[in-house]
Amino acid sequence: MRAARFRRLAAVTAGSTFLLMCVGAYTKAIGAGLACPDWPTCYGTWIPFLRPDVMAAAPYTTGQVFAEWFHRLLAAATGFLLVATGVAAWRRQPRGRPELAGVLAALLLPVQVLLGGLTVTQDLQALIVTAHLGTAVLILASVVVAAVGRRLTPG
Repeated sequence: MRAARFRRLAAVTAGSTFLLMCVGAYTKAIGAGLACPDWPTCYGTWIPFLRPDVMAAAPYTTGQVFAEWFHRLLAAATGFLLVATGVAAWRRQPRGRPELAGVLAALLLPVQVLLGGLTVTQDLQALIVTAHLGTAVLILASVVVAAVGRRLTPG
């Protein structure tokens, strides 16, 4: 993969990661962190809005459920971008700091997914929520280094 294509992929991944963090912060701010009380599904279904009976029985507003559900949907899409960035970084030769940062971001993904699930299943325990955010910051920093570092580094 050419440097310009890798840089664009890493930049799109960084943008998606930042947007995901903003949606996560919004979800927390509106008190919707447990609006989908199970994980990885939401009220036992992948798309709760297709089940009016589920939505009618939910103790959260439709907006709160949507915020949490959308955070998960965006997390899945961002996860695919992180894997693609990590694979592209691993395949680039020679491998420098930007590529290693891209690989690091992909390696942190399973940890982040586990923390995201624990955030819900452990009822928003402060330590888990903090670790989830901290890992997100590390992932964001890594993909930013991959995008910007490759721009500054020849090759």
